[in-house]
Amino acid sequence: MRAEFRGCFMKLRLLVAAGALALVSTSAMAGDPFDDARYYMGIKKNEDALKLIDSGQFDINMQTDEGYSLLHYAADNGNLEMVRALLQRGADPTLKSARGSTPYDMAMTSTIKVLLAKAQAQETRATTGASADEIASDLPAQPTRSAPGPKNGAGMCAAVRAEKVNDGRSPALRPILKARDAIWYNHPEELAALLDDCVDANAKDGGTTLLHIAAERDRLDAAKILLEHGASRNARDEDGKNPAAYAQSPEMRALLGPATTATAKAKGAAAKGDRKECEQKFQADAALASDSTGKARAYRRWQQCLKTGLYW
Repeated sequence: MRAEFRGCFMKLRLLVAAGALALVSTSAMAGDPFDDARYYMGIKKNEDALKLIDSGQFDINMQTDEGYSLLHYAADNGNLEMVRALLQRGADPTLKSARGSTPYDMAMTSTIKVLLAKAQAQETRATTGASADEIASDLPAQPTRSAPGPKNGAGMCAAVRAEKVNDGRSPALRPILKARDAIWYNHPEELAALLDDCVDANAKDGGTTLLHIAAERDRLDAAKILLEHGASRNARDEDGKNPAAYAQSPEMRALLGPATTATAKAKGAAAKGDRKECEQKFQADAALASDSTGKARAYRRWQQCLKTGLYW
């Protein structure tokens, strides 16, 4: 009798627990759709956020009591995919919060800032009829995709140089270092914007080109963008290797071609035509040396340059 009673009691507890779980699950899914979409954006569940946004349960430009729209939150979270998706669905980039902040003001990355600045300019032009010249003073100039050519650094690079971050990088070096980071962390759109604006596709970071970095990190999209902007497949790093020598996948090897490493003999032969340049670097280096140790180091580099064509 006791065993039967104990069995019935356990079944009752399980039923109660199951009912409680069902209530919790139902209540979790019955939240405000705007808040739920905002939550999903914050944790980068963008598909779930877009399902709610596309359901029509609230206006795309709905604002909180503080004046923040979903576009404000997406920009503040650095969620580039959602910023683009919201703009495509008609989100207004000119909306201001109660504090007067636009989504552009809250953007966490340079790529999002450039995207929002362009959208803001288009929205302003459409609603006010103002010309591009009339609003140019309020918005940063935007880079346009073009063939490799002169770089002016008026858009993306200006935003990167102006970033208020304490990262120890000088404003002058930030664009090339940002391009390297864009490859490293797989942000091809940010890389493209930098190349469109001011970064040379064949610029070297510590003796290594951006294409070398893309090959080593197996960033196929970045490598394609670099090649579109004129990056050389034959560029050599300090070890005499071309980018293909660092290819990590069959796709990257097919894109970059055969891997080659310059032999010591080939390096020396190439260096013979550059003896004057080697000597010029030595003279400049030696002039900056403050003691005999520095001068000796400059001399060793000069001799290395004469043998290999590489001073540093």
